[in-house]
Amino acid sequence: MNQPSANSQDVKLAGFGVQDLFVDLVNALSAVKQLSEIDCQVDDEKTLIRQALASLIQYQDMERCSFFIVDSEGLLSNVAGISAGELGAPEVNMDSPLRFRVGEGLIGAAAATGVLQHCQNCHEDKRFEKTGNSKQSPGSIISVPVFTFNRTLIGVLNVSHPQAYYFNDWHIRLLEVYKNILGQLITTRRLVQHMEQQIASRTAELESLVAETNQLKDHFASMSMHDQLTGLHNRRFFYDQVEVVIAHHKRYKTGFCLLVMDIDHFKVINDRFGHLFGDQVLTGVAKALKRQVRNTDILVRFGGEEFVAIFTNTRCDSGKTFAERIRQEVKTLEWSINQEVVNLTLSIGIYCLNSDLIQSEQAPDIDQMINYADAALYQAKASGRDKTIVFGEACSDQL
Repeated sequence: MNQPSANSQDVKLAGFGVQDLFVDLVNALSAVKQLSEIDCQVDDEKTLIRQALASLIQYQDMERCSFFIVDSEGLLSNVAGISAGELGAPEVNMDSPLRFRVGEGLIGAAAATGVLQHCQNCHEDKRFEKTGNSKQSPGSIISVPVFTFNRTLIGVLNVSHPQAYYFNDWHIRLLEVYKNILGQLITTRRLVQHMEQQIASRTAELESLVAETNQLKDHFASMSMHDQLTGLHNRRFFYDQVEVVIAHHKRYKTGFCLLVMDIDHFKVINDRFGHLFGDQVLTGVAKALKRQVRNTDILVRFGGEEFVAIFTNTRCDSGKTFAERIRQEVKTLEWSINQEVVNLTLSIGIYCLNSDLIQSEQAPDIDQMINYADAALYQAKASGRDKTIVFGEACSDQL
């Protein structure tokens, strides 16, 4: 039988090496591909790192991979680790993770120098700190520093195998590529997280600003609708709401009464006792008026010493009754100044819009109604004040 020649044996060996190289290349590419497909927006950084370690274990014959991150104290703290037998198993929380100072041991040396550290035989290499049980110590280790885009140290990727002299140049070249991609993944996640935090912070600031703006808007809108002295609504509010009232009464075919009220001889009070006292009088009268109107009615300080009220869903006889109650209560008010008691009276003009008229085309607009009530008020003043007059034929010559 012919023996195989030396040349044929070399060919077989060469063929076997190429096959191994091809398998190693496929596994390396698979590991890198799986790493590149990890979503950088996972729940937390620790989960991302564990997924990266799992992809390395899955396609490379390594016993264990772990990652030591630079923590808040500047130490290298083990945040994730996985061995070949733990693939697919639930993550185990580390109660007391290993920690190294920068420059301490192999991991610390990688962090301090920024250069990959290769311990080919951990039993003989002084850079490797034994854990106290030589049987559990790995045979060989590679520690690779991982950086951000701007070369800020993130941490150290640590891979180990129980056999000494296990790792070769192929593993080193793969890990150099792998740590760059891992650094990009972690950096991208941190940037995205920082951006999301900024967006959330800015959104909260904007929401707060919008809320404050709306509060200010409501405040100034309220101020623009209120008389600052008496606390009653003002003329602007009256014209803003009266159209709603008129539309309501047209729809439900009901009438209402409009009252124009004026404090008698108020100028004399101001001239004799001063405007500050006059303001007290206005405030007191406003409180008295407010006690006599219902929540559905409108009451405003129309200007100066003049007040306007609309009694909704009210017939003319009831409107006059309400007006008389107001006039009588104002007569009971009194103030003391300079050892003198001050009383006053109120003159009231009323215009009543009945349900028939409000439906017709001849119904007056609000300014006409106010003019009619003013005419009745003038008649009350002219006939001695402290009176309530309902607009009618007797008042038409006052228009």
